[in-house]
Amino acid sequence: MGKKTSETRRRMIGAGIAAVLIAVVVAGFLALSSRDTTGEVGAAPAGVTDGYAVTVGDKSATTTLTFYEDPQCPICAAFEGEVADDVAEAVAAGRVKVEYRVVSFLDHASLNDYSSRAANALMVVQNAAGEEAFAEMHRVLYENQPAEGTAGPDDDQLVAWAVAAGADESDVREGIESGRYDQFIQNATDQMSQDGVNGTPTVLVDGDPVGGSPAAAVAAVEDIVA
Repeated sequence: MGKKTSETRRRMIGAGIAAVLIAVVVAGFLALSSRDTTGEVGAAPAGVTDGYAVTVGDKSATTTLTFYEDPQCPICAAFEGEVADDVAEAVAAGRVKVEYRVVSFLDHASLNDYSSRAANALMVVQNAAGEEAFAEMHRVLYENQPAEGTAGPDDDQLVAWAVAAGADESDVREGIESGRYDQFIQNATDQMSQDGVNGTPTVLVDGDPVGGSPAAAVAAVEDIVA
């Protein structure tokens, strides 16, 4: 796919999206400030690198993209809608690798704690079936993101998507239903705050943050992968 036009990028940060971004950041600060997970470690999924990152792609790729994302974040879904196909092509070609840092602070925007449940499901899939299944589950979750203030998919649906992504049901059902990696996700979210990241999506290119706006993040990613 080719580069997105600047007009498309500008549309992404219209007044409505910008307002949602403010709400997301404020909610994130409130959620993070209420937590104290000192000393609580919890289970960690297999294959997680650099503390809390799931890395998709050739580990020797010369360019590393880092995405901080919450599964319930609507701007993350808009961001993924803009860049996902081009990023997947660049990963497949070995030009880039992507560190996904999955966090959760938007359970209040769901009637059934979808943010943390979906984040946990991603880690269950990673543990059970590896990065390719994780990447497919990640894609499906954003394509089917529930509207804020509604109930997200139930556990049976998350299990079905996990199986379609390449995992065995026997390897994922218990972990999805029990919230096996809830503490891991909470700690990852706390670490995000400690690292100075205060909203999602946040994008880093080779460790350097791309600031300014979601549109700036889209433009920076597209300049690399398209």
